[in-house]
Amino acid sequence: MRFFTPWGLLALLAVPAIIFMYLLKQKYKETKVPSLYLWKKAIPESKAQEPWQKLRKNLLLFLQIAAAVVLAVALGGPYIMGKSQVVDYVLALDCSMSMQATDVAESRFLAAKKDMLRLVEEAAPQSTFSLVLLQEESALALSGTQEKQEVLRRIQEAEATDGGVGWDKAKELLSAERDVLGGEIVVFTDDYGALGDLPVQEQIYNKGGNNSALSMLSYAQQEDGLSVLTRLENWGSGGEEKTVTLYADGTVFDTKTYTPERGEAVDVTFRGVPKDTKSIMVRLFPEDALLADNMRYEGVSSSSSEKVLLITENNLFLEKVFSLIDHVELYKTTPEKATEVSGYGLYIYDGCLPEKLPQDGFVLLFHPAANAYVALGDQKEITATARALENTGLSDISSISFEVSKANPIQSSWGKPLIRAGEEVLAVFGEYQGKKMAVFGFDLHDSDLPLNAGFPILLYRLQEWYFPGGEAALTQQQAGGAISFSLRPETQKAWVITPKENQVIVAPPFPSLPFTQTQKTGFYSLVEEEENGTQTTQIFGVNPKVEGESNLSLQGEKTDFEGAETKTIRSGKPLRNLLLLLLCMLLMIEWWVNCREH
Repeated sequence: MRFFTPWGLLALLAVPAIIFMYLLKQKYKETKVPSLYLWKKAIPESKAQEPWQKLRKNLLLFLQIAAAVVLAVALGGPYIMGKSQVVDYVLALDCSMSMQATDVAESRFLAAKKDMLRLVEEAAPQSTFSLVLLQEESALALSGTQEKQEVLRRIQEAEATDGGVGWDKAKELLSAERDVLGGEIVVFTDDYGALGDLPVQEQIYNKGGNNSALSMLSYAQQEDGLSVLTRLENWGSGGEEKTVTLYADGTVFDTKTYTPERGEAVDVTFRGVPKDTKSIMVRLFPEDALLADNMRYEGVSSSSSEKVLLITENNLFLEKVFSLIDHVELYKTTPEKATEVSGYGLYIYDGCLPEKLPQDGFVLLFHPAANAYVALGDQKEITATARALENTGLSDISSISFEVSKANPIQSSWGKPLIRAGEEVLAVFGEYQGKKMAVFGFDLHDSDLPLNAGFPILLYRLQEWYFPGGEAALTQQQAGGAISFSLRPETQKAWVITPKENQVIVAPPFPSLPFTQTQKTGFYSLVEEEENGTQTTQIFGVNPKVEGESNLSLQGEKTDFEGAETKTIRSGKPLRNLLLLLLCMLLMIEWWVNCREH
């Protein structure tokens, strides 16, 4: 037998203490008695109280010593080595919006957490756990640990989001973790079959709660103000009156009432919202089983134009295309006059390049001279057809093809290929030292690209890449998703203010990293600060994921599960509980003997 906590055996010191107490003489007070009739019976008892005499047989003494020994051994944590069967678990907790529904206990999410905590607490001591939080970007919270307290803490800290679950990535993550850990995948969720053919045990929390949701919110500028459109969808029982209220900058603007049937979608329009409104919100009453999808948020864009400077001798092709692009304020100058320029969002250099690029703004280069930004090869004749590449991130350009007579092939460590002719790269784009830049290694006049119908499309998509819609690019954001900001060229620092008033720095460094702290819905603010301290604030809304989340009914079907995969380990089997039971029995016997003697 071995011990987990051998220090507990110090309790054996109680044994000599008990013996010592039995050896001590008990002191009695002197008392007058009326008769000596019982004196003979008192003599043996008096002798029994004489100190330091030999111990006589005493059942109570033996019982108390045995109880002290058993207690000391129990405190030492005794165990014997043996073989046991344990199960390892890959636990997955669904953190999507539908888990906030209150048709189960306090909510589906809280009920799932309680059951998960119970499973961990009751698992065998040598079980190993991995914990995966299922959300838009599923995260591996713990991997292969036997520390139960850490697993319990992580489960208790988990929070439901207002987004959904990226089930494809979740399936890959769970499968990979199971391959490493083995054991059993247990998913705590509210519907069956989301993980396809992956063998999992599903713990389902779903009583089919009634729910209605606002599934869309948009606006349009009109002469009499903003026209706001939202959509009410009903997945609950029909015939219940629903009220939709519009808030403009936090103040109630208008209210409309509808009685949708089950499965019906109703478009709700509000007109005449003041043009200077900065934010709009719609809210659905009365509250139902899922509160998160009863509200939607949107920031109102100011639709400002971007100043673009074209530096060229006389390129009518570029001038014509950029003058037709919406929200572009085009200016033109010659290379001789553009030695020191500033104040523009985009600088287009056609066949020229200054010794030093402007400190502000982004850059577009056509047929530049040798420079430090890209490595230009020697000019050569191009015989292959030039084509725009696929998977560039620019939409509608992959079908563009044209002929080029001569060009300087480009090599760039920072640039992503945009146009290729055979094996030669003729154009690249990307981020260079925090500045967006695109480089074309040929003169437009040496190609038939300006005569191609895809030419304006290519430049339009590049313009969108440089300035992706300004404030308008921050509309229709969904909870749990990542947001990529296109910061102004003059921005020196940028941060996001969340609905809980937390500030999250997004730049520097430049370019800014995607903003991922969007698990909760509400109004967010992007604040950009220039070098002189001037700040620009854009309000944008993050909205709940309605598709696949607001319909609370059980839709999948239960599949058979073959059972957990167990493993045999050599481990210590604790004896503490058995010894504590024996201790209780000894104390009960000691109490009974003591009562009989008195």
